Amino acid sequence: MIGLVKPPSLFDRLLGRIKSRGIPKGQRASLANPGIHDRKLLLQIAALGLGCLAAVGAATLQLPGEGGLSVPPAIEAAAANAEKEMGEAETFLRNEKIASGIPVEAFSRGLIGDEYNEITTTLGSLSAKRTAENPLWASALVRRLWSAGLREGDFVAAGMSGSFPGLNLALAVACKNLGLRLVAISSVTASTHGANQPGFTWPEMEGILIAQGYIDAVSKGIAAGGAGDLAADLQPEGQALAKAIAKRSAATLGARLLVPENESDAVAKRVSLYRDIAKGVRIALYVNVGGTEASLGSSAAVLELSSGFLPAIPFDLSEKRGVMAMMMESGVPVLSLLNIRDLALKWGVPIEE
Repeated sequence: MIGLVKPPSLFDRLLGRIKSRGIPKGQRASLANPGIHDRKLLLQIAALGLGCLAAVGAATLQLPGEGGLSVPPAIEAAAANAEKEMGEAETFLRNEKIASGIPVEAFSRGLIGDEYNEITTTLGSLSAKRTAENPLWASALVRRLWSAGLREGDFVAAGMSGSFPGLNLALAVACKNLGLRLVAISSVTASTHGANQPGFTWPEMEGILIAQGYIDAVSKGIAAGGAGDLAADLQPEGQALAKAIAKRSAATLGARLLVPENESDAVAKRVSLYRDIAKGVRIALYVNVGGTEASLGSSAAVLELSSGFLPAIPFDLSEKRGVMAMMMESGVPVLSLLNIRDLALKWGVPIEE
């Protein structure tokens, strides 16, 4: 089964599995699609919760609880190694930045960028960016991905924003240590204090780290990011720079350059890339890192979601839905790494103020 293709007669399958489950907090179905008129029917479909996964033949993940997790010694060793590898990679990048003449704040581990420059899209929290640099994210992800039921060889799709390079790196080393097949689409642009320094945007950082053996290649698609995945929210010079970096990075990484016509085409091109690479293999999990428009979508429905592991409950049927909504609609569970402060508190990662 291809993880992004909804099986036929999905409604008939779901209807037979309704067991009077309530809708989890923050997982309300969107009624934004004008073609959906029966509110009760839509809520019944959403109320399936975890049963939706089995119904469509997708991965049945055991969504981990919050707080500490108990894992086997081998997984704990993998978590410790992932944390170590992330720390070493950050140290290398920090030194590379300094050698390139780019100022690095004393408090930064090397991934934080400028407060604002020509390829900065939106406002972001410096505290969140600092918190996301902590190598503890890598070990936390190893434990939680394993506890969620992911095993060696599983296909994990991801949308990586330049806004949280620390979480991109943490996910890359976590998947490497678990033997997961991570396929990412990465953006060039970033919010304030993200990976917004030319030469050290996330796709460029990935290329540097691959060349030094710190991580495996994960980005199979590169986009400018920002509005419409075309950096349309930037000034002309910023758009040109972001597109130039995307083109150069795609060539360096051997990735597909995504140049959509508009917002809906941006989502379609991302979904198509995952489908092409999966080649019929089930997608076990989709990971959203940051606030990339093509991944989140531009519908208000996404604001109802919490961060962390999310069961495959359809929540947005509007034309403005993004890759994350389409994955969940197709039976693929999601891990959303967006509200960093909230996740840090739940996962035991210290918050940097």
